[in-house]
Amino acid sequence: MKYPFIFSSIIFIFIARTLIIVLHELGHAIPAMLLTKEKVSVYIGSYGNPEKSFNFKIGNLDIWLSYEKLSWDNGLCIPSAKNISRNKQLVYVLCGPLCPFIFSFLLFYSTLEFELEDTYLHFSVIFLGISTIDLFRNLVPNSTPIELFSGKKTYNDGYNIKRLIGYRNLYPKYVNAINLYNHKDYHSAIIILDTLMNKTIEREEVYRLNISSNIQVKNYEKAKILNDDFITKFSLNSNDYSSAGLIYSNLGFNQESLEFYDKSLEQNSNDVYALNNKAYTLNLLGRYDEAIPLFDKTIEIDKSHAYSYNNRGLSKIKIGQIDEGLKDIQDSMKLDANNSYAYRNLGIYHFELNQYDKALELFLKAKELDPYTHMIEELISRAENINKNDYKLE
Repeated sequence: MKYPFIFSSIIFIFIARTLIIVLHELGHAIPAMLLTKEKVSVYIGSYGNPEKSFNFKIGNLDIWLSYEKLSWDNGLCIPSAKNISRNKQLVYVLCGPLCPFIFSFLLFYSTLEFELEDTYLHFSVIFLGISTIDLFRNLVPNSTPIELFSGKKTYNDGYNIKRLIGYRNLYPKYVNAINLYNHKDYHSAIIILDTLMNKTIEREEVYRLNISSNIQVKNYEKAKILNDDFITKFSLNSNDYSSAGLIYSNLGFNQESLEFYDKSLEQNSNDVYALNNKAYTLNLLGRYDEAIPLFDKTIEIDKSHAYSYNNRGLSKIKIGQIDEGLKDIQDSMKLDANNSYAYRNLGIYHFELNQYDKALELFLKAKELDPYTHMIEELISRAENINKNDYKLE
């Protein structure tokens, strides 16, 4: 009797563990699907690895069953819906660990109630015991990150529940940060957003607002740190990639910034900011011929985009189309008389014509409008100290 009992226990543990993984992920997936009315992907046996998996769909449920392991010991549920409310997230996150526990308890209760044979009782006890352990293991917050197949990181259910509850309590502060941002008080917004993030509030919208606020105050080093962390945790949209490109470009990582802009344009080929900023980065690299078609497309989409006019003007000046370049810069000034880059590029135009005093006047005007205008200090220095026969501006 001893050995059959041990053998059957091992088999039951194997079956129970597999059932718990399946029920756990379905416990997340079915409520998420019902609450969002959108597709939900479930991975059984992996943290999001579609390779070496059987795939089938049941309505909005997209299921991936790994055949790489004898026993499934992990899983992942990914709702496709965006901006899911905190209450809905709390429901489907909590249902994951609760589902196998409730199922195993009902099975155990039914076994006793209907006085089923010992084999059923044996299995139900093991099933209930493992699901109870699993319940507490998942509901106790654990700050150790779980690395997914995509390279992103997530946390256990308890930690996510703690974050969601904490975020609900701190939501008024987030609203205050939005109001400060809208009133262009970016520094005050950053203080609040940093406080939220220090309280483990890892929400996409908090990251995005903090990244954008730091871009606004030209703190690209901090924006890069936030952006790099954001990339490991969330899926990026076209705007996210465009912002990343802007950050990297301003830190001098121009090749990397072009890759981000390309990813942005893969998602939205008409993203005006990605088009303009990619073209601007190409200008920085001296690839003026490549930049012009992108500026053309930006202007075609948004004829009021002053930056594209004056930067296209610079591109044309650099390839020898002086008059056309000047017209673009003048058109930019008609759209936005306070655009520092229009004055900067017009200054470069006059510098190319050896009109150094006029160039200096325009460079100083650009600095007055925006002291962070790219290379403005260097341009002013060159205009002030240039040996007029030495070189032209790049």
